[in-house]
Amino acid sequence: MEPYVIGVDLGGTKVEACLMDAERKILSRCRTLSQPSVGLDRVIANIFQVIGNAAGGRPFAAVGMGTPGTYLLDRDQLFGVPHTLVYETQGFLGSIRSRLNVPLLIDNDANCLALAEYFASCADRYKFVLAVIIGTGMGYGLILDGKLYRGAKGGAGEIGHTTINYLGRLCECGRRGCAEAYLSGSSISRRFQEITGEMLDVQAIYQRYEAGDSAARLLFEESCQMMGEVFANAVNAFDLEAIILGGGVSNLPIWYERVPAFLNRSLFGPPRGDVPILKANLGDSAGVAGAAYLALRELGLMSF
Repeated sequence: MEPYVIGVDLGGTKVEACLMDAERKILSRCRTLSQPSVGLDRVIANIFQVIGNAAGGRPFAAVGMGTPGTYLLDRDQLFGVPHTLVYETQGFLGSIRSRLNVPLLIDNDANCLALAEYFASCADRYKFVLAVIIGTGMGYGLILDGKLYRGAKGGAGEIGHTTINYLGRLCECGRRGCAEAYLSGSSISRRFQEITGEMLDVQAIYQRYEAGDSAARLLFEESCQMMGEVFANAVNAFDLEAIILGGGVSNLPIWYERVPAFLNRSLFGPPRGDVPILKANLGDSAGVAGAAYLALRELGLMSF
């Protein structure tokens, strides 16, 4: 019988699961709120709810899960989840593993997005790619020479927590001047509030930008320059060929219209041509699909 696997995308506000076959086709999906503010028992119940609904009674051979932060198996703990600290509780994910009768594979959600988008749109053109999730925070995943690069402990690629001003804005991680403290959706909203006194979401601020609002235009001009510098740093460090943007904030056209010029003027070293900034093709399917790929690899059906 053809094996099925489950992919789970766990976020701070929602959790989603999909059922995938051996040909990487998503057969069903289910999403609900993750509800971390209610407690981990509720989060775990919601995870099993979406797994059960996605499976629809069909057997599955493994589960892959994308999470914020970095998971260390030997400590059974997530690290680097400042927006949802309860997820850093030791034993949280192990309790899920203990209730499953199949392997559970865990990786960073941006790594999952990187995998999904790489195989969907890049594998035939680029081998050195940075995938970026821009939402409440900023997550990054690296594909180097066609392989997912995790580093020594699984924390590679966290460009969002490299500083662009060591005396700058306080980040939720506790450091100052992190890229995330300027460019995440929540950070852009806070920066706009500091200028205007109004608290708006990023889409509303962008509408102000399009209408010619001076504060919004100043904010986005500065943000595009910062993003270009952050991405150029990554290209210079890892010799990348392309950048992929995903997550809710990535939908704004301005990133694709304005950032490439700032990125490409800041490159160092050998001639590269223009490094493209690509829009994620899979939309909000990317994270859950990449998580399912972890399970397919466990079964020997994928290699990365």
